Amino acid sequence: MDQSFLQVMLALGILLILSVFASKISSRYGIPILLIFIAAGMLSGSEGPGGIVFEDAGATRILGTIALSFILFSGGLSTQLKAVAPVWKESVVLALVGVLVSTSIMAVFIRWVMDWGWIPSALLGACISSTDAAAVFGIIKTRKLHLKSNIQSTIELESGSNDPMAVFLTLTLIQLYQNPESFSMGQTLMHFFIQMSLGGLAGWFMGQGLVKVINWLDLEFEGLYPVLTIAGVICIYALTEFCGGNGFLAVYLAGLTMGEEKYFSKKGLEVFHDGLAWLMQVAMFLALGLLINPSQLMPIAGPGIILAISLMLVARPLSVFLCLVGFRYNLREILFISWGGLRGAVPIILATYILVSGGSLAPVMFNLVFFIVILCMLVQGTSIAFFARLLGVQEEIPVKRRLPFKSRTLNRDFIEFEVGQDSPFIGQTILDLHLPEDVLVVLIHRQEDDFIPRGNTEIEGYDRLVCLADKNVIPKLEEILRPIQTF
Repeated sequence: MDQSFLQVMLALGILLILSVFASKISSRYGIPILLIFIAAGMLSGSEGPGGIVFEDAGATRILGTIALSFILFSGGLSTQLKAVAPVWKESVVLALVGVLVSTSIMAVFIRWVMDWGWIPSALLGACISSTDAAAVFGIIKTRKLHLKSNIQSTIELESGSNDPMAVFLTLTLIQLYQNPESFSMGQTLMHFFIQMSLGGLAGWFMGQGLVKVINWLDLEFEGLYPVLTIAGVICIYALTEFCGGNGFLAVYLAGLTMGEEKYFSKKGLEVFHDGLAWLMQVAMFLALGLLINPSQLMPIAGPGIILAISLMLVARPLSVFLCLVGFRYNLREILFISWGGLRGAVPIILATYILVSGGSLAPVMFNLVFFIVILCMLVQGTSIAFFARLLGVQEEIPVKRRLPFKSRTLNRDFIEFEVGQDSPFIGQTILDLHLPEDVLVVLIHRQEDDFIPRGNTEIEGYDRLVCLADKNVIPKLEEILRPIQTF
């Protein structure tokens, strides 16, 4: 076999292994894991010790589109509608109006700093205007942030639903940049309405359809269900785009729809797509890191720092404030939602669209987007836990709730624990909790059902675990289950 091919395979395997180990560094030191993936790609590139030459922006765009589809689907699949339902209005306003306002504000700064025309300034502003679902989901999980439910749900739903608006603005402005005479405001608004409407309808209908297909097939080999859902995600995106809808919105809503339905191997599919989303993030950020040469970032570092500061301290806070001022959020919550809107892969993927489209400013725009995203991710990602404590938006763990019935044995007591929507124990079994010997999980209340668990029973979000425990081990039990949330 070709030795160069084997070398590429070995290098890819080593990079993936190192990326997995890097997640421990991310959790311990608060460095956003996506930054580690990008750094690994840059070190492996032509200017790093790896020496891999990769300059195919078109292939990166295709990879990014595929990866983002699976990341959004996984994000929708793991999002519980009952958690985000109370905040859907403000999240939609942030996803639509917030992106537009942020783009407009950044266009002013970019025109001032770079001395460009309004159209290229707005184009660069549109690229960096959306928050990133992969970055937001990743940092919340790795930092184990227990935010107030309305804040966390707002940030997550916004980050999963504002990509379509950013994509639409970017592609529209690219067309306007290339051919200003062909632009029509009326046609643009109609195109936006059709894209969002078809994307929303396609996502809901095809998500429901995929659930019905899974239950109808009742496959003998459980390993085929992931194959079916992978094919489903690809088809949902492609068919929606063929029909003129927004494919990213469709796959996200399809995942959101499936998350509320019952179907065969649901828990296994959720775990599989979570792992697939991580693989896609690793591959995408490694490719983006390979595409960038560090020497190209130095000339734009000065303007990049000014624009990143403008985005973090002016454009994003103003857009969030204007969108949320009419809702029930206090100033501290608005400030945190502003700071928690992390940038990630989406702006860089959108920048590859600019790079592929050509133009004299395209390479500069791509490098600026990359630099701004890295700087924002580094500053905001490493400080988000600090700001959560400073602004007092973390969910306080209440005192345990002792149930109204008692054990006949005086030295034992019944205690109830509730599993939060982002608990690290979701997907683990009762045995995985490694509870003390004098503790027994006697009942689980799940939605409208109560049942007696077994050792291999998997924990789900919003489960209520009723434990019978010796009073002497209750403090130890609380330490183990504290990440779950005690009442």
